[in-house]
Amino acid sequence: MRKILVFICQLFTCVFLQAQFLSIRGTNSAQLLSDNLYTPDLSHALGGEIFFSKPIEFIPLPVNYNIGVNYQSLSGIHEAYLITGLTYVTLTPSGFMFAANAESVTMTTYNWLNYVDINMYNGVRIEDTITNYKMGAEITYNVAYVLGKSLLLYGGFGGKYNYTPAFKNSEIEPATSMDMMLKFGLLWKFKRKYNKP
Repeated sequence: MRKILVFICQLFTCVFLQAQFLSIRGTNSAQLLSDNLYTPDLSHALGGEIFFSKPIEFIPLPVNYNIGVNYQSLSGIHEAYLITGLTYVTLTPSGFMFAANAESVTMTTYNWLNYVDINMYNGVRIEDTITNYKMGAEITYNVAYVLGKSLLLYGGFGGKYNYTPAFKNSEIEPATSMDMMLKFGLLWKFKRKYNKP
């Protein structure tokens, strides 16, 4: 267990040193489906996440890789995840202070950053002393508004599909669920260069 924690700490240190964006977000998960049955619960789980993102430079598309951690709690059940995934940037801020070089300077100023995340969640679900593996897949549309040279106000909306293999044959606990995700927070930009769409 100690080796796994050391590896995760080293991984996050390396990613942090290379990251272009750091995001701290509060999350609200509203459950819509439980084992493919419509059972809405608008305050299903509250939590937070820390997220690092950096452009994939060898791909000629505006694509970033993501890595982060997520924690959420609902009615005494705690869940912690490692997040990995991709971001596709659809709109970047423009203007003098966002230009990567002289050729990138534009007369029009946009104060918005828009992008789509596709992420995988792998983690644990802890209830009392019982720990089970839980995974999920999420797609989120995100919008950030420029507050300064390196600070953006962030909001995101999307859906997340969850699966807990230990509950596959359970009649009490749902093995699958579909959640609607709302996220709000702050986004820090470490480097001037944007991955242009």
